[in-house]
Amino acid sequence: MAEEGDKGEAPVKAGAGKKMLLIIIAGVLLLGGGGGAAWYFMSGQEEKPAEHDEHAKVETGHEEPGPVMELEPFLLNLADREELRFLKVSIKLELDRPEEKTDFQHKIPAIRDALLVLLSSKESQLLRTVNGKRRVREEIMTRVNGVMSKGRVANVYFTDFIIQ
Repeated sequence: MAEEGDKGEAPVKAGAGKKMLLIIIAGVLLLGGGGGAAWYFMSGQEEKPAEHDEHAKVETGHEEPGPVMELEPFLLNLADREELRFLKVSIKLELDRPEEKTDFQHKIPAIRDALLVLLSSKESQLLRTVNGKRRVREEIMTRVNGVMSKGRVANVYFTDFIIQ
């Protein structure tokens, strides 16, 4: 009888050992696959030579953004007739070339004056719409480019825009 009990326990241990072996093999395969995938994706991130970057820039037509110059926030009355309305706006201007930073800094008083006159002539209804903001953005670009002697403004960014 003792022999029969020993025979009954052996198949149970062998079955458990096979399960454990399968779990270990599956874990090793998963870790190996994960490591291989990580190596594949990480090695693909190597820097390309500058020659390829220049060709990519020419093909897509995108250039490096120029320096972004921040103006002090504007707080002004709007041209509304029915009610007294205020506009608080912060504006950043992207120049087309880095060399134009000094020209821009010398022209800040004239630029602020042109923008104060422009913005205070607008009504709140126009400034509340997306199309109105786009139109004002284009007018700002035109006015600032008229003041600048050398460089041009490439983009106008509103970083704060509150009508009260």
